[in-house]
Amino acid sequence: MKVLLVQPPFEDNIARVLGVSSFPLGLVHLAAKLEEEGFHVDILDCPAEGVGMEDLPGVLKKYDAIGVTATTPVAPSAYRVARMAKELGKFVFLGGPHPTFMDREALREGRADVIIRGEGETPTTRVLEEVDGWDEPDFSDIDGITYRDGSRIVRNPDRKEPEDLDRLPIPAYDKVDLDNYAADGVRFAPVITSRGCPFRCIFCASSRLFPRWRGKSPELVVEELRYLVEELKVDRIEFVDDVFTVHKRRLREICEKMREEGIDVPWDCGARADLLTPEVAKILRDHGCTTVYVGAESASNETLKRINKGITVRDIIGCRKVAKRHGLRILLSFILGFPWEDREDVLRTIKFARRIRPDYVQFTVCTPYPGTPLYDMAEEKGLIEVRDWSRYTTLDPVMRTEHLSRKELSRLLQWAYISYYLNPRYLLSALREGNLFLFKRIIASGARAVIAYLRQRL
Repeated sequence: MKVLLVQPPFEDNIARVLGVSSFPLGLVHLAAKLEEEGFHVDILDCPAEGVGMEDLPGVLKKYDAIGVTATTPVAPSAYRVARMAKELGKFVFLGGPHPTFMDREALREGRADVIIRGEGETPTTRVLEEVDGWDEPDFSDIDGITYRDGSRIVRNPDRKEPEDLDRLPIPAYDKVDLDNYAADGVRFAPVITSRGCPFRCIFCASSRLFPRWRGKSPELVVEELRYLVEELKVDRIEFVDDVFTVHKRRLREICEKMREEGIDVPWDCGARADLLTPEVAKILRDHGCTTVYVGAESASNETLKRINKGITVRDIIGCRKVAKRHGLRILLSFILGFPWEDREDVLRTIKFARRIRPDYVQFTVCTPYPGTPLYDMAEEKGLIEVRDWSRYTTLDPVMRTEHLSRKELSRLLQWAYISYYLNPRYLLSALREGNLFLFKRIIASGARAVIAYLRQRL
């Protein structure tokens, strides 16, 4: 059976701002498992390869089964691809975060045969084995899927046992052209060494998507890194675990094995404010890490408590100082417009970001994704005003707060970026560091923000 895994066409905000396409990490994991089980698999990343909807029929018709992945903002496009594949008579399955939590909608709108919920390797393999081996496949004993049985929709139980990450093959990075994801000639690859998150922030679905935290062994992590660096000539690595630094001993073992194997490329990772201790920062810096990403979220201890973040403002200030002291760049991410926030709350967060001066800052608007406690809260309070999933990008407000309209939130988001990145002191600092790639992107993004801000004010 020939299987095509598709990242649908969509407006990629990362590519628009940074000039670098989002990497289809879930697809390279799934492709590796399916090939190990004997299927012929290709990956089509439409945004990265410049493939539009009009180009798809000629590609889809070459395959027996079509798998389409969907985050929430990509869902409408994913449904359109799925319908197109069904019209061509293909077996169609949908997966990813959005179909996992909106499985009935995905079956209805995408007209798919099967929805893969949660981790996809084992259920997808079993589904395709049934389709490939029998005229009338029986999906009744495959946990973690939703499917059609005639006119009925059948939702099988969730999988009880999550994937054993050490038993999965190295992701099939060779199925995509890594040059499509390069930035200024630097070949980049994301790596995920664990699944799940032991924390329970209300705006994140990770703890519901992955039943419990599991990590690959340090030996297998380094084997994957060696493949990327030595075989595929990757110049830079980004560890995209929810929290790469969650277990200090494992972190140290991975770093030490990287050194032992001579893996000497720069890398970045995510951390928590309360876990970026001086000891952890020294481990990161001494083994090649250059930038850490930390979800700060808010300048209010009350808000941090209400979103179940488990950190304080003091932790955020502390991690910024630790990073600077140990020569690490830090990106702090803030969310504007939680349901209870008013204008002063949002402005306090923006001013806080300017005051502690991280190397980079990311502002987003609070977005209620299906599968999160935040979504349930926003529904109950009647705050959601936009049902077009394509606008759930974290840059386009889709819900109001109890005190702010969506239009007011949009203005505040634009002001946040203008006031931070177009600050002369920040621009001079970026130029002094010689970070021309970042400087060019700041100017371009800042100009767009200014134009949008002025349009709304006029």
